[in-house]
Amino acid sequence: MEFGINLMGASSSELQFTPLCEDPFVPATHREHPLATLPLVRWSDLEGHALITVGRTSGNRTLLDSALARANVHIHWTYETTHLSTSLGLVEAGIGVSVLPRMATPPDEHPIIVVRPLTDPSVTRTIGIVHRRGTTLSPTAQRFVDMLVREWQQPREAARA
Repeated sequence: MEFGINLMGASSSELQFTPLCEDPFVPATHREHPLATLPLVRWSDLEGHALITVGRTSGNRTLLDSALARANVHIHWTYETTHLSTSLGLVEAGIGVSVLPRMATPPDEHPIIVVRPLTDPSVTRTIGIVHRRGTTLSPTAQRFVDMLVREWQQPREAARA
């Protein structure tokens, strides 16, 4: 394998990471949930609601827990799932609110799930290309990486709006 696409996380001196984009964490709610009416959700707005997250072994969960600890935000998660898709199924069933990366949510026109920006603090994950430091990619792989970098340098939110 010449390269991968991954979250920026634990770094190794053997690997080089090239950022592609920032992906914000957002709340996903059932369209009939009270938070669905808010234009913007704060972490404090989540208090008192059944909250769904992925398990502690997930890179997304590790990143989220670390960011919230640095911001001194304490969240009580009601449910933990293995997969982000499972958390969305629970949201569709009206069981709770999931906090997950925006890229893992359905399109804006979803008939049941509503996604809102999440702030105080805003938490994002960096997605990028990882490959072995000091190695040269094959011409085909390099062209693909160059295309990815060009594509992702365009504002992603404009594409979702």
